[in-house]
Amino acid sequence: MPANPGRNPFDGNDSPPLVDIRYRCGLVARAVDPNKRRWVRWPGRDDSMDIVSWQPAEGKDYELVWPAGEV
Repeated sequence: MPANPGRNPFDGNDSPPLVDIRYRCGLVARAVDPNKRRWVRWPGRDDSMDIVSWQPAEGKDYELVWPAGEV
């Protein structure tokens, strides 16, 4: 997964591809619209829901995947 560039990599694209996103806490959200997520880190702190990496989605259905042993 490429690292978060600090901005939406598809900003300005009205029809972006779906992406899989990994958050700092280890949670992975699959097949999400990148225009509906916050790509910029919160100023002055690390948040568990900061996006750390992303990749083009391989599936078509939204899914949350928890880190192993977390559920």
